[in-house]
Amino acid sequence: MQQGVDDEIEGLRLSGGEHQNLVNASFQSAARYWREIYERDDMHAQVYQRRQARVLRLIDELGLPPYSHALEIGCGAGLTTVALAQRGYRVNAVDAVPAMLDLARQEAAKAGVEDRIATSLGDVHHLAFRDNSFSLVLAIGVASWLHSLDTAMQELSRVLRPQGYIVITAANRWCLHHILSPRSFPGFQPIRWKMRNVLEQFGLLKPATEPRHRMYSITEFDAFLSAARLEKMEGMTIGFEPFPFLNHLLPQSVGTKIDQTFQRLADRGLPLIRYAGVGYIALAKKCGRADGAEDAGDIA
Repeated sequence: MQQGVDDEIEGLRLSGGEHQNLVNASFQSAARYWREIYERDDMHAQVYQRRQARVLRLIDELGLPPYSHALEIGCGAGLTTVALAQRGYRVNAVDAVPAMLDLARQEAAKAGVEDRIATSLGDVHHLAFRDNSFSLVLAIGVASWLHSLDTAMQELSRVLRPQGYIVITAANRWCLHHILSPRSFPGFQPIRWKMRNVLEQFGLLKPATEPRHRMYSITEFDAFLSAARLEKMEGMTIGFEPFPFLNHLLPQSVGTKIDQTFQRLADRGLPLIRYAGVGYIALAKKCGRADGAEDAGDIA
């Protein structure tokens, strides 16, 4: 399953460290945006809010014991971290961006749950936790920015206890938004990457200064889960933004209705549509026999 760094970061000619630096710089400068998007009421923001609600619903349905240890990778502004702490979890919140951790600490203090949360800088490719430390691991909105999903998935599995759960999301390569757009049709991606690399080599195009957003097919992403000994229990797609050729023609209210209508169809399991949302959410369990040991996370 391991791929070369160039393949992992969407064909860009960057090392893993260079790619990570681009990602960190981008999120450092946009930290406030990722806090405010959960307060806005536009359709784009509603998709993120729906993703968070679906993730929390999946976790609630697990019925894990009170005070279970949870790890959130890429905690961002800390809203999901705080929601977990409010549910009784003891949470280790990890992010690679200091500005994000500052916001997460502020959210924890405002909610009065800072005693249940430990924040730390970290890299999901090299986690500073012991094996089998957590009953629950979250990686929401993280996979798209990794230079090696395979390495990261193995690390997430390592720190998860046998029979523990992971909720992880990915950007869906075969979403309707891209299928219906010649510019972003997934089948044309390799050609676009090669053309860009050629243009950059001849100085006809400036090298990218923003990290590229990695997308996966559902089958491909599930294969990464399986390779890391994570057995998928449930999967769903969310988010049906207006189709590209209608973006500038429809009022937001119409776009919202389109999104909600397609989401209802997807939730009912309508063939094809159920797999065509922009975001993919997977719930998986780590294979192996639970030993009954207590969680070994960092919070006392």
